[in-house]
Amino acid sequence: MKQVLTTPLRELFGFEAFRPGQEDVVRAAIEGRDTLALMPTGSGKSLTYQLAAMLRREPTLVLSPLIALMKDQVDKLPPQIAATATFVNSSLSVEESAARLDKVASGETRLVYAAPERLRQARFVEMLRTIGIGLVVVDEVHCVSMWGHDFRPDYLFIRRGLEELGGPTLLGMTATATPEIAREIGVALGRRPEVVHTSVVRPNLRYDVARVANAEDRLQILVERLRDLRGGSAIVYARSRRSTEEVARVLRGHGFRAEHYHAGLEPEERTRVQDDFVAGRVQTVVATTAFGMGIDKPDVRLVCLVNYPDSLEGYVQMVGRAGRDGVPSETLLLASPSDAVALRRFAVSDVPAPSELRAIYRALRDTDRSIDPAELNALVPERDPRVLVGMLEQAGLVRRGFDDGRRMNVELLAVPDDAAPRVEALLDRARLVAESRADRIIAFSETRACRHAQVAEHFGEQFVPPCGTCDVCAPLASTSDAITPAPPMPEDVGEAIVEAVAGLRWPIGRRSLVATLCGSLKAPPSARSSLAYRLLAAATEADVKRWVQLLERAGALVEQTTDDGFRVLTADLAVPRPTIRAAVTADDVDEGVATRLRTWRLERSRADGVPAYVVLHDSTLQELAAIRPQTHGELAGVKGFGPVKLERYAEDVLAAIDSG
Repeated sequence: MKQVLTTPLRELFGFEAFRPGQEDVVRAAIEGRDTLALMPTGSGKSLTYQLAAMLRREPTLVLSPLIALMKDQVDKLPPQIAATATFVNSSLSVEESAARLDKVASGETRLVYAAPERLRQARFVEMLRTIGIGLVVVDEVHCVSMWGHDFRPDYLFIRRGLEELGGPTLLGMTATATPEIAREIGVALGRRPEVVHTSVVRPNLRYDVARVANAEDRLQILVERLRDLRGGSAIVYARSRRSTEEVARVLRGHGFRAEHYHAGLEPEERTRVQDDFVAGRVQTVVATTAFGMGIDKPDVRLVCLVNYPDSLEGYVQMVGRAGRDGVPSETLLLASPSDAVALRRFAVSDVPAPSELRAIYRALRDTDRSIDPAELNALVPERDPRVLVGMLEQAGLVRRGFDDGRRMNVELLAVPDDAAPRVEALLDRARLVAESRADRIIAFSETRACRHAQVAEHFGEQFVPPCGTCDVCAPLASTSDAITPAPPMPEDVGEAIVEAVAGLRWPIGRRSLVATLCGSLKAPPSARSSLAYRLLAAATEADVKRWVQLLERAGALVEQTTDDGFRVLTADLAVPRPTIRAAVTADDVDEGVATRLRTWRLERSRADGVPAYVVLHDSTLQELAAIRPQTHGELAGVKGFGPVKLERYAEDVLAAIDSG
């Protein structure tokens, strides 16, 4: 007779019924059947093993990569479960860890959280074997696959750890495993688990992809979507630490309660941002990809990715943090052609070179089995050496065993005759997988097919469109205001910039000045209401930067440091400033000057042994012939005539212009 599970569900968690798939997972776990749970983010995976742990006689070990969030996870358990749960990680002393495991042995604690790398510590495994762990839960179990989107080498040792623990029941959990990766998980762990697969389709999530041309487009769309957000909070993901800080600063300048979050922050600051976000004191967090894992915030109403993620699996994991309460919520991917090129380049660059694997192998060969990963870092400064050791292990060249504190114990195996082809094949497959992973997320954004159907197909499901909740099946009405035409460029750009700076209520820095003149959302609030805002909106940002630098060199703009340490630009109206013209037409060109410049350019190119365009591009020559500069300062204002060309050609060019 089957055990009734709804009663403990109600008594421990307060829920009257299970969500899809939950009861099957719980029942398999308490009956001792190995199980792989493929359930999307927000489907209640954690509840399944927490409930199973309370219903089993033996204690349960939960292996989770989220070391920094373990305490948070335990603290947020329902009271009856929290009283019997603990965690063991590197933040605890040896004595405290032992004391906590003693409580597990006595039956006082039934649920233990630990990181997978703890299984590499022989003493820890011995204590668990003595205690008698009955169920091992592997969270983010897709990390065991070298060909998945988030490979972690310590997951490779879980199979050995399970054997050392006497073969306890296994429950693997992930939201992002394709059918191929699901098969590889079973092989890597040495088990043939039952699979409980609930649909990856989240009907309450709207999938939107917006094509953007540049950073300004990204900011414009993001600001509009946040303004339309009614209640709830938002997570904005950016690829680099610098961009998280910049985007958060822009959002604050437009009135949003926004903070940035990345691994470079002090631990106390990361905790503060996370706590403020969960408590609702911060509406929007702009973060790198790790933010949101393990955070139980049900009312995230928008998840925006301002760059391509590394994979479609990563995309699904990140956007899945929206609408965990089942309420309709939005997701947005901002995609650009330049991002696609960068993603493909980064994907391939993540694959190590054969020389890097050889360097690690030689270092291992020259040691007495034990080595600190920090010693290997000097050989491969851009890589995680533990990943490279894992690749050598997959190639059958080494075997990594229990660690000795921080040091890895690595045994060299007999070198097979086909060692070189094995490594070559491994790296070839790694490159192929990396390229296909990048191509898949790019194709997802570029293909005009139902977004939900594309995600379902990738994870081995069938979904019949239309979904009614994506930009392909149900496009949103444009919320953008009509684009305001850029004002005509002033006849003398230099004079206009200097007067604009002189007219500002408060002086601003160089970067803010350029943003203001271009009409960027990055401009500070005080400057957005000035006459300088959008003054040069018809020009490129690169040109505006060049013109500002030229005026600084001429002394018409002067950098000063304020009492509070900010560097700002002020205008010196008494200093003569070079005439800067934004563009020239054919009518402006002095053909006599142009002919003399072309003659000089040909002679110089022959003397230097380079093509004529390397000396001066045609467009630069035309502008010189139109503006006819007379000084080095005026030459510097010509597009394409930078410091190197000034040093090489200034005297010759000025002479050619003046010789008529």
